Amino acid sequence: MSGIKKGLVGQVKQMCNEKNILQPMFLHCIIHQQALCAKYVDISSVLNPVVKMVNLIRSHGLNHRQFRDMLKDTDTESQDLPYYTAVRWLSCEKVLSRVFKLRKEIGNFLESKGKPQPLMSDEEWVWKLAFAADITSHLNFLNLKVQGEENLVYDLYTHLKAFRSKLVLFLEQVRVNNLTHFQQCKVFMAEATAEFPTSFACEINKNLQLQFQQRFSDLDSKAEEVRLFQNPFEADVASCPDKLQPEVIELQANDLLRDKFKEGLVGFYQFLPKEDFPNVKTFASSYLSIFGTTYLCEQTFSRMKYVKNNLRTNLSNDNLRSLLMLGTSNLKPEMSAILASRKQFHRSH
Repeated sequence: MSGIKKGLVGQVKQMCNEKNILQPMFLHCIIHQQALCAKYVDISSVLNPVVKMVNLIRSHGLNHRQFRDMLKDTDTESQDLPYYTAVRWLSCEKVLSRVFKLRKEIGNFLESKGKPQPLMSDEEWVWKLAFAADITSHLNFLNLKVQGEENLVYDLYTHLKAFRSKLVLFLEQVRVNNLTHFQQCKVFMAEATAEFPTSFACEINKNLQLQFQQRFSDLDSKAEEVRLFQNPFEADVASCPDKLQPEVIELQANDLLRDKFKEGLVGFYQFLPKEDFPNVKTFASSYLSIFGTTYLCEQTFSRMKYVKNNLRTNLSNDNLRSLLMLGTSNLKPEMSAILASRKQFHRSH
């Protein structure tokens, strides 16, 4: 329905080309796109064996209890194995990191169960496990940064640009076996005799760079406008859209507005006089209204999981809608005024 070739996006692009008009910016949820970038990277040689090992331990109650008892004897009781769930984007790094930390305990336990895992003693594979855990850790850190209802589109784009710059740095460093920013790899370096799998690490890094470049190309094409929205006082007037240039010049010459800008971006654009800066206000409104992520939608679904449960047998659609609005709104009801307007709080029986 919304495909880039035959769906809604493709139809709009085709019509814009036929009419020779500027195409709108198609911005898919940045959280989802970042997760797709991570899923595109092929770490199946590491992830598939890890999931198999975890399932051997966690899917059988007896095995899980015995494994936890063994961890008690090794002072690692708090480091139990979590499940890997593909739809939960943050679970991949948690599973990989935990398996790396408990690799010796897992190997000994599975061997005692008659299911030895030769990969646990293969240093080249353990190197790949450590690197996969580290790179997914960086991806999780980015994922957490782009979450939150207060993030505007320029905040999200700033995090993306920073992460892409980190990928360039990581690629240069892994080529010379510099593992400064890869904590699990640094730990394993102290005990490993095999060489670091440079080609494996470089391939993953290049694939990530390519995915982040392709999936956010529409946002990159609007980089100058995002920069103008983020800070109109530092913008190059010559590169601004023609209809905004006179107003941007007036804006940059106004010291009062410059001081107001320091108090916050949203408040600044609300304070901006519409009669003096109509085009700038319209331009800013278009970027303030962009939903860079579906965070608010997912927050509502998470809230509905607790509101709509099997203990509420008389929950009508109107009540559900009201409860969800109360659960997701930042507005605080004026209870004193509401109570003051009521003459009788309980109906007589």
